[in-house]
Amino acid sequence: MAHSEELGAFDILLRYVDVKNAAKDWKTFSSRPSAVRPVAARARLAIDWDPPEHTAWRKIVDLGVDATTPDRIEGLVEADTVSLIDSFASKGECDLVADYCEQVPLQAICHILGFDPEHKAEIRRLSGDVLASLKEPERLRKALGEFSEIVAAPVLGRRGKEGRDFLTLLANAEMNGRPLDVQEITDTMVSLLLAGHETTVSGLSSLLYEVLRRPEVRDRLIADPDLIPAAVEEALRLHPPVFGFYRRVTSDVNIAGVDIAENSTTYLCWAAANRDPERFTEPDEFRLDRGPARHLTFGFGIHTCPGQAVARMEMNVAVAELLKRLPDIRLATDDIRHEFRGSETESISSLPAVFTPTS
Repeated sequence: MAHSEELGAFDILLRYVDVKNAAKDWKTFSSRPSAVRPVAARARLAIDWDPPEHTAWRKIVDLGVDATTPDRIEGLVEADTVSLIDSFASKGECDLVADYCEQVPLQAICHILGFDPEHKAEIRRLSGDVLASLKEPERLRKALGEFSEIVAAPVLGRRGKEGRDFLTLLANAEMNGRPLDVQEITDTMVSLLLAGHETTVSGLSSLLYEVLRRPEVRDRLIADPDLIPAAVEEALRLHPPVFGFYRRVTSDVNIAGVDIAENSTTYLCWAAANRDPERFTEPDEFRLDRGPARHLTFGFGIHTCPGQAVARMEMNVAVAELLKRLPDIRLATDDIRHEFRGSETESISSLPAVFTPTS
C-alpha cells in the first residue's frame, strides 16, 4: 500500500491480491465519477460506470466485440501483416512502431467497426489526440468535437438499414428503449477505438521489444511457434499498456492493515500487481515457462476488457508472421524507452529494426 497527495490524494493498491479483490468488488470500489484522474468533462466510457448503467453500456460495446470476433477477422489480420511486411521487407530496415505496430491494430479495428480504409489515418490521429488530451479539458473538447464529426456521420447514415458490421448495429441499437444520440455514439466509438487500438499498439510494441532484444528468445519462437502465446502473456504482464484505474471507496474499508475512509480515492495498479513477488516467481524476468499465472493487464471483474481475445490474436499473428518472414530481424539500437502517454498509459514511440532485405 502507498499513498499520494497528488490529484486530490489517493491510496495506491500494489499487491496482486488487493488489486484483484478490489477490481471484482464494484460495490465497494466504485468507478464513479470516473476511472481516471483528474475528473474532467470527456467522453463517458464503459469503465466509468457501475451497474445498472454499466450493464447497458457493456451490451452496446459487446455489439462490436464478442467471442466470435477473433476467428472472424484473423484471416484479415494475417493478410494485413503480410502486406505490411511486404512494404518494408526489401529495405533491410524499418521502424516497427510506425511501420507495423501502429498499423496492425488500426486495420483490425477498421475491420471490426466497418470503417472505410480511407479513414484509417484520420482515425489514428484523432484517437491519439483524444488519449493525449484526457487531462487537458480545452484540448479534449476540441479533439472530441473532431472525433464526433468523423464517427457520428457514418453511424447515423446507417440508421434503419440492415447489416452486421458494428457501425450498422450501433446505428440501430437502443439505450433504455430509444436510439443512441450523437454523444452516446461518440462515447461508444471513443471507448472501442482507445481500448481496441491504442492499447494494442502499446502491447505489440512491448512484445516485439522483449522478443527482439533477446536473440535466443527470437530463435526459440521461430523454432517453436507454439511458444508465442506465452511470449504474448509475458509482454502484457511486464508492460501493461494501462497502468491501472482509479476507484471511489463507497464505505470505510481496511486493506493490508490500512484504514481507507468512505469517499476516498484508491488506485488499482495493475503494473505493480503484475510484478508482485508473492504471485510471480522472478517477477521482473521475461520467462516463456512461467505457466498459467494470470496477470491483471486486462483488468478483472465487470470491467475486464471485452477485446482481450482480439488483442491476443493480433499480437500472436503479428509476431508469428514477422518472425517467419524476417527470421534474422533484430533491434537496431539498445536505446529503447517506454514513455508515459497520459491517462495512465505508456508505450514505445520508436522501435528501429534491421534485417536481411528480401528480394
